[in-house]
Amino acid sequence: MERVKLRFLFFTLAILMITQPGAIAFANFDAPYGFYKDLSAWLSAYLGGALILMGYGILKRKELGTKFLSLYGLHYVVLFAFAYFLELKVIGDINPSFSVVNLLSLSILGFLLSLMLFLPAIFSPPYYPYDAPLLLIQLALWIASFYIFLRFRELEKEKILTVYRIFLGLMLFSIFFGFLKVAEVFG
Repeated sequence: MERVKLRFLFFTLAILMITQPGAIAFANFDAPYGFYKDLSAWLSAYLGGALILMGYGILKRKELGTKFLSLYGLHYVVLFAFAYFLELKVIGDINPSFSVVNLLSLSILGFLLSLMLFLPAIFSPPYYPYDAPLLLIQLALWIASFYIFLRFRELEKEKILTVYRIFLGLMLFSIFFGFLKVAEVFG
């Protein structure tokens, strides 16, 4: 896979990982609402950040290729539909007039909130026992990011850019504190 595509995938995984702690903290701000609320908040925050990646992809469309961007767009549409129906399941009784436009605006707001709550959330992760699957997904994403990072090292002769190391450090930091919280919750 080309370096530009690997970089795009790396940033996709980074946004997925960086939004999870803050989104779950926001979802459980006043009470734990359950796994579906945490999952919907995380997906919504990711979708807001993925809009930035779409803009980056459009700027790099010649290097990425139409097929790659089409697959990314399909991935976005499928996740958006899944998040929409998940949100309807979670808040459909509270807000029956919830629409796709609401989800789009809430995704952007959720992304910003998840970034603002990232640091407080990793120092005291807001995970509950029902969030164990989300932590496993976070671990799988970290492993995939690390694999892509190693592929960068193979493709580039010069040193890896500091930006990638910062993302990996933040992800590792998030995973470490997440597992400490799980040990605290289950212990």
